[in-house]
Amino acid sequence: MISTEAFAKVNLTLEVYGVRGDGYHALRSVVAPISLSDTVEVSPADGISCDTGFADDLCVKAAGALLRRDPSARGPLGASIHVVKRIPVGGGLGGGSADAAAVLRALNGMWGLELSPEELADVGADVGSDVPALVMAQHYRTSVVMEGRGETVSLVPLGARRRPPLELVLVNPGVHTSTREVYARSGARSAEGPSATDECLAAMESGEIGRIARSLANDLEGAAQSLHPEISAAMDALRAEGALGVAMSGSGSSAFGLVETRARAQEMALSLRGRGLRAWAVHTLAQNLV
Repeated sequence: MISTEAFAKVNLTLEVYGVRGDGYHALRSVVAPISLSDTVEVSPADGISCDTGFADDLCVKAAGALLRRDPSARGPLGASIHVVKRIPVGGGLGGGSADAAAVLRALNGMWGLELSPEELADVGADVGSDVPALVMAQHYRTSVVMEGRGETVSLVPLGARRRPPLELVLVNPGVHTSTREVYARSGARSAEGPSATDECLAAMESGEIGRIARSLANDLEGAAQSLHPEISAAMDALRAEGALGVAMSGSGSSAFGLVETRARAQEMALSLRGRGLRAWAVHTLAQNLV
C-alpha cells in the first residue's frame, strides 16, 4: 500500500479571459497548495475501484487515464483506492482534483511507471482542469501558475519559492456552487488590461505581506456571490476579524483571508468558529530548496 497526502489549493488569483474555441474558459491563476489535505491510499487489486461513493469519481478517472498512457507497460494493472476526506466537497478548494492528482502520483510509484511530474500533469489534463496544477503543486510543494483551461502549468519564480509560507484562514459557508453556472454568469477581462497574476507574482517575490494581500483577485467572485450571498457573508466575516486581504477560491464557495502570523490565523479561526462558521487555520506549502 502507498499512502500520500492530497493537498487542497486556494487561488490567489483567478483571471477569466473569455471562452475558447473548445468551449473552455481561458484562465490565468496563481494556485497555492495548502496544508489542508485528504489522505489517499492505493493498494494492488484486480481492476480499479474507489470508496468515495461518487458516481463520477475523479480518482477512478485518473487511474484509467494513467492506464491508457501505457496500458501494457507492466502487464495487467489495478488498484483499490481509499480516500480519507477532510477537504470540503464543492468548496472551490480542489478536493476531488487534489485526490486525483495524489492518485496519479501514488500509482506512478506503485505501478513502477517512472513518469516525471510533468508527464503526470499531462495525464492529469485528461482528468480535470485543476489536476495538472495540483500534480505539480503537490510534487514540488510550491505555488504554480495555471494557464489555458488548466493544461499549461509552471512553477512560480524562484524568488517567490524562497519566501516563508503564507498564513491563511479558510471559511466554508456550507453551500455548494455550480462551477458551470458561475462561469456562465461571469464576464471576461481584457487581455490588454493589468494582470492580477503578474502583480501577485511580483508581490510574492517581494515578500511584502501587504502587497500580496492587495494582489488577491478572483474574477468569479461577483457571479458566485450573486448565486450564494453566504459567500459574501463569509468574506465580510474575515474582513471584520482583521484579515489583510480576502478572496474566494476557485468558483466558490470557500473564502480565505491572509494574515500576518500562524498564531493570528489560529486565533481568528477559533473566533470565527465561535460565531458558528466552519473555519480553519492553514498555510501554503513551502518548497524545500537545497
